[in-house]
Amino acid sequence: MLRTFRAAAAAAVLVAILAGCSAGTDELRVTIDGVTITAEQATSADAQREGLSGRDSVPEGTGMWFPLEHAQRTEVWMQDTRVPLDVVWIRDGRVTGVVTLQPCSTDACPSEASPGVVDAILEAPAGTFSHVSPETTVQVESE
Repeated sequence: MLRTFRAAAAAAVLVAILAGCSAGTDELRVTIDGVTITAEQATSADAQREGLSGRDSVPEGTGMWFPLEHAQRTEVWMQDTRVPLDVVWIRDGRVTGVVTLQPCSTDACPSEASPGVVDAILEAPAGTFSHVSPETTVQVESE
């Protein structure tokens, strides 16, 4: 009886977890200066720490959105990131800066500081947003 209860409880937890992972809930459509990508959201501390590192590719038209808990100065680094990325710094729905960063596989990877206080960061394949100027509007929509 106890074994059956545990199995039923485990199944209920699994169903609840999978229900929270429905398609579209973790992705956004981000448009900047006419370029639209589908971005995964990195909302947990672990997801933000990992970012796009460890991936052999980041397909064109995709990226990762990092919403910050509060507006702040911050840094990114490319440790264990295998592909070059554009990093777009964002504050109040506007670009504050864009930098293209190269892969780094050592423990001594340099970090790149935000150009001021930001409330979100967008990472995409290098060249996607390198043409974008500060103050350009950022449009974000749920998938």
